[in-house]
Amino acid sequence: METDYYWWDLEESNFKAVLYDSINTYFLHDHPYKDWEEFSTADPHMAYAHLTYVRFDALEQQFVDLRVIPQMLGAKEVPLPSLVQDINRYDWLKSIVDLALFRFASLRDIAYHFVNEVLEINLPDHKLNIKQLGKALKDEYPEILEQLKIIDKTGIPLRQDRNERAHKGFCKLYTEDDQMFKSMAWSEAQGVCITGYDLKATYEKSRDKIYKLVVKEVKEALHACVELVDLLYVHYRDKHDALSKNSRSGVSHHFHGHHRER
Repeated sequence: METDYYWWDLEESNFKAVLYDSINTYFLHDHPYKDWEEFSTADPHMAYAHLTYVRFDALEQQFVDLRVIPQMLGAKEVPLPSLVQDINRYDWLKSIVDLALFRFASLRDIAYHFVNEVLEINLPDHKLNIKQLGKALKDEYPEILEQLKIIDKTGIPLRQDRNERAHKGFCKLYTEDDQMFKSMAWSEAQGVCITGYDLKATYEKSRDKIYKLVVKEVKEALHACVELVDLLYVHYRDKHDALSKNSRSGVSHHFHGHHRER
């Protein structure tokens, strides 16, 4: 496996540049509001910018959080020393895959929330899924829907089919016989001498496959997210400009021509 550290983030998106620009312009001014209602009534464009910023920041943070997966796969010493009991090779890989899948799922959910916020679709949380978003986006925003569908599928290669998942848990470790690997990893951690099974080679082969899959999946998700947020840029810009005309503070910010160079 490679040993490079992946600086995954949304830095290359044009959206990040204009969003942070709009937030910074506003916070140079002091506007003491007693609550959110007063704030959103007085400066609706900045309330919109703030809500968008919260969702965008959460989306980017998911990629930052995914950086740790290759680090974990690159652990130098396995079984992993622990004050309680050393973590065996199977448990270590399974935990990494579980964490990756959890973060892919969170990424998908946060992307849904981001689109819902920026386009003001107003879907309630319990209806925020690809099916409902598909209905809302298919006619007016087909390109945005296309990127959401890509994000929705991230992590699928790491899952097994539904029946296997129900019986064995949803983890797939690519060892050809995960049950045997699990038993041998447990034996190694207990100090049992293993013959006729190359546990170390099996572990490394599995680790490398998982590493390649995760990196591939994250890169595809990252590309889709950059495309997604940049497709939303025009809507955000126009909505922010329209709302700023009714603001109390008089701080308006027009983004035309503010695209960051790739």
